[in-house]
Amino acid sequence: MSTIHDVAEKAGVSIKTVSRVLNDASSVSEKTRKRIEQAMQALDFAPSAAARMLRGRPTDLVAVIADRLTTTPDSSEIIKGIQSVCEEQGKMLIIGETGGQPQVASRLVADMRTRRVEAIIFATTFHRVVTVNETLGQTPAVLANCFEEAPRFAQVVPDDEGGGYAAVEAVLQAGHRKIAFLQLTDGMVATTLRMQGFRRAMREYGVQPNEAWLLHGTTPDEDEFTHLKDRLECLFATDDRPTAILCGNDKMAIRVIFTLQRRGIRVPEDISVVGFDDFRLLSEASDPGLTTVTLPYREIGAIAARRALGADQDATVLRVPCRAVLRGTVTAPRKAGK
Repeated sequence: MSTIHDVAEKAGVSIKTVSRVLNDASSVSEKTRKRIEQAMQALDFAPSAAARMLRGRPTDLVAVIADRLTTTPDSSEIIKGIQSVCEEQGKMLIIGETGGQPQVASRLVADMRTRRVEAIIFATTFHRVVTVNETLGQTPAVLANCFEEAPRFAQVVPDDEGGGYAAVEAVLQAGHRKIAFLQLTDGMVATTLRMQGFRRAMREYGVQPNEAWLLHGTTPDEDEFTHLKDRLECLFATDDRPTAILCGNDKMAIRVIFTLQRRGIRVPEDISVVGFDDFRLLSEASDPGLTTVTLPYREIGAIAARRALGADQDATVLRVPCRAVLRGTVTAPRKAGK
């Protein structure tokens, strides 16, 4: 690897003159500057981040501390959002994954601070509460897709309550009043918030929910959909059946559609189905296309990066809207006798 000494020798100047060029000093003539830059290019020389730190210049490094973000297909969009802002602002992104182990998180934060990163973004695969125990010093920090109960940093999270409202509104506006909700696992932040949005929309439309149709479609088991078939059986156990089913995510919605089809129940002719996430490998590939609600991961990442690199890093919570995407799995309920 070439050094500043190699550059000085090739350009025929002193090390001090090369250092002036690296620091954008105006005291170096244009002719000398050009000769030094040509020498750097020929030697494939790049000043180290350590050298930049010693000169008091920004390292142009931004760190993401995540649990399993890069290996989770849909939530990896958060990384893409952060990366897009880093590219806009000429920053380099460093990603450290903890695997959910606190001791790894502490080591990664210490390492990132040693590298003098300009900001640290903590990100999670799903909307949840976290506790940042690591010492950050003066390094700006932002939380993406997660939050602290007593906020100390800017926090960018999905508006899951608004998403629950948008999901049920999609079928309410189509004329449905007999609506089931197969939720995510009990105890999740998103589960609670989306149910709040569901109830608010039902109340505003003057519809009384059937409590027997508000079930959990996933469990904490290794196979999260272990009991999904049983939940569907509960919905169709009597002649009084829902005309629309809301699902906690798109993976669940696709399984629901397949199970209904095996029973000879058509979607959307006999029953409407709505997902959540807008995971496009599923929502756009299904036939018909899946009506769903966006989980704006890329937008969350981009906003978090701008907050981390900007001047405004106060401890505020920014909720990013989750909007309905209308495709082919929702239609008006079939009239009795047809």
